[in-house]
Amino acid sequence: MTRRPRIYFLFGFLGWLAAPADAREEFLRMLQNDPFLLNELAVCATCHSSETGGGALNAFGSAFDDAGQTITPMLRASFPEHFGFYSTKLVDGSTFHFSDPENQHVVFEREEERYLIDLAALTEKPEAIIPPAANRMSFFLTSVGKGNGGHLEGLAGADRHCQELAEAVGATDQIWRAYLSTSFLERPAVNAGDRIGTGPWFNAKGRLVARGVADLHANNGFEKMTALNEKGEIVNGRGDEPNRHDMLTGSLPDGTAAVGQNCNNWTSSHDGVAVVGHHDREGSGENGTSWSSAHASRGCSQEDFRASGGDGLFYCFAIR
Repeated sequence: MTRRPRIYFLFGFLGWLAAPADAREEFLRMLQNDPFLLNELAVCATCHSSETGGGALNAFGSAFDDAGQTITPMLRASFPEHFGFYSTKLVDGSTFHFSDPENQHVVFEREEERYLIDLAALTEKPEAIIPPAANRMSFFLTSVGKGNGGHLEGLAGADRHCQELAEAVGATDQIWRAYLSTSFLERPAVNAGDRIGTGPWFNAKGRLVARGVADLHANNGFEKMTALNEKGEIVNGRGDEPNRHDMLTGSLPDGTAAVGQNCNNWTSSHDGVAVVGHHDREGSGENGTSWSSAHASRGCSQEDFRASGGDGLFYCFAIR
C-alpha cells in the first residue's frame, strides 16, 4: 500500500544533526519523497521529543541516525506508525513486512526480532532459506489427486481436498484454494489467478516460490526441487517413473480460464480435456516449460492423465 504525503515544511526538522542547513533540507526531501510515508506524519516530532524540533531525539530519530541517516526497509518496518506498507501475518505469529518500494527485500519479524531478507537471493540460491518456523507453508502440490480423473467435485471439492491435505500435516488456521479455473457458458469465468489470495507463497521447506500474483505468473521460483507437495516431498517429473508432472489448472499462462478445457468444470472423469502445467518446468512443445499452461490432457479419466505424464494432481495456495 502506498500513500503519498502532504507535508508542510516545519522549521527545525532534524535540527539535531550537526550538519549544514542544506544537509537538513536533503533529509527533509528524503522523508517527503518516501513512497510509504503516511499523511499523519508530523515532521519535527518525527525525530525529536519536542513537537517544535530540536533537543533530544526520540526512538525514530535515534533509529534514523543509526541507519546512517537513510530510510531503509528495516527502519520503515520498525515504525509502522510513520509508514504505510503491506504486511502479512502467518499462522505461527510471524510477520512479513513489504517495506521496500523496490521489492528487493522483505523484513521478517518473529517474537519481536526482525531480519532483513534478500528476496533475489532466495529465488536464485536454493540454500537461502528463511529462518525456520512451524507452519510457514502457504503453497504445495497435492501428494495425491481425488482419484477420479477430472471429476474433482467442482472447485469446492478441489478446495476441500487442498484443505484436508494441508490440515493433515499441521497447516491449520489457513484457508486453502486450488489453482483451477472454470468457464460456464451462462456465468463469468472463474480465473485461477483471482482466487488464491495475494501471496507471498512459501513451500513446505520455507522457500519463497512467489512474492505475489504478478510474480507468480512472470518470475516465480517453480522447479522440481521447489514445487513440493504438502509433506515437503519432491514430486516425480519428466524422466522419473512414473512421470507425474502434469498439474491440472484449466488455465492460460496469465492465470485466466482456458475456456472449455477444464473437464466440464471439474465434474467429468470421461468427456472433455483439461489444460495442465508442468511443475518441473520441463517438456517439449511451445509451452512445455510452463508451470500452469503446458498443454491439454488426452482426456479426463485417470488413465488419460497417466498416459501423458500426470496423475490428477494440482496446486494449492493459502489465501490471506
